[in-house]
Amino acid sequence: MNRVILLILILIITLIPFGCHETEEQVDVQNKVNAFIIEMNPDLYQSMARMREEITLSDTKIQQLYELKGLFPNQRDMIDKSLKQWHKLRKNLKFTLNNIYDKVEAAYVAYKIDEIQGRKKFSLISQALLKEANTVLANAEITKTTIERELYE
Repeated sequence: MNRVILLILILIITLIPFGCHETEEQVDVQNKVNAFIIEMNPDLYQSMARMREEITLSDTKIQQLYELKGLFPNQRDMIDKSLKQWHKLRKNLKFTLNNIYDKVEAAYVAYKIDEIQGRKKFSLISQALLKEANTVLANAEITKTTIERELYE
């Protein structure tokens, strides 16, 4: 069952476009690193996927706030406060996600250089990265709840 899920995730990863500005080689590298994460630490991959979802949600909220600001320019101060919070949340998530990805990429390279040493090294690194990812996600949830609560007060 886990193998089937793993294969489905790998297929999804390879079918998802990563943007127009990335070369086929860059996409291939990302697919290899993502497959590596899924195999070695699926929880870390899930946390990273949740971080990407939160970034997408933040982008949507930011866009909606800019549209609202265009409709109600007299309420700029209130909207700007929310925009600032969402931008900060997005920046924090993006920074952490990129940082984790860079470390996973380095572990992947170490794994490829020496399969045995890489596994030992990655298992240690991945646990620390998973903890970091989960902490950021928890903070993001608190920040998101706080932002939404402030709107109703």
